[in-house]
Amino acid sequence: MTKTLPRVTEVLDLLNKPLLIPWATGLGVDSMKEKTAEIVVASINKLLNEIKDMQLVKTEAMTEKLKIIRENFLSDNSKIAKEAKLQPEKIKNETADKGRRVHAAIEKFLQAKDGTQVEVDEDIAIPFRSFLDFWILNDIEVVETECAIWSEEGGGFKGTFDLSAYLKKDNKKILYLIDFKTGVRIYPLEASMQLAAYFYAWKQRTKFIPERAAIVRFDREKKIQAEFFELLEHEVYVYYKVFLNFVESWHLINEGIPY
Repeated sequence: MTKTLPRVTEVLDLLNKPLLIPWATGLGVDSMKEKTAEIVVASINKLLNEIKDMQLVKTEAMTEKLKIIRENFLSDNSKIAKEAKLQPEKIKNETADKGRRVHAAIEKFLQAKDGTQVEVDEDIAIPFRSFLDFWILNDIEVVETECAIWSEEGGGFKGTFDLSAYLKKDNKKILYLIDFKTGVRIYPLEASMQLAAYFYAWKQRTKFIPERAAIVRFDREKKIQAEFFELLEHEVYVYYKVFLNFVESWHLINEGIPY
């Protein structure tokens, strides 16, 4: 029986992520507010138009119209609540899809011949342009793209990072292990453990000797300079030891304690 090797990102799902709860709640509340406002405003506007056109001339008719608005609102409000509960998952899926397409566009660029134009959808044009700025600014020399890694340490894990390349820093070429992100922020602990896992696993299987590891984040909404989060080799070691504890925990949770 082949042993299951979790992806690095699966292992990191064990991390407590308290910010996800208020984020999801906020999306649901915003969705309810927006939909509720649409219903109320539309109903009131319709009523005002009917009054303006003198279609409602009796008090009884006005009362009945308001009653209908109230009943429709209460009925629709239940539907709104259900939609609000689904909003975080919907946004998460849409965001993940956009992130995948940004990664695919970058990968296409990295594999293309020099001077080849890469066309991208308008909704991912901002992060892709930020990547191009990052590319030019750092005078990048590619070693490998879509780098697959694996290791038996801690019970075993696997994964893929985006790029190994030489970046020009202080007039020197430095070999970096790089992973691209398009999320709203970089979470330092999670990012450090992820980079450490990639760093040591890649180091075990490659002839190259990586010097540094970095996550480069391109904002999805605003054209700003890429955020660069890096670890030096001596910093990576500490986070790798922490990550291996999480790998062991993942195997215990998913495969049981061996007897």
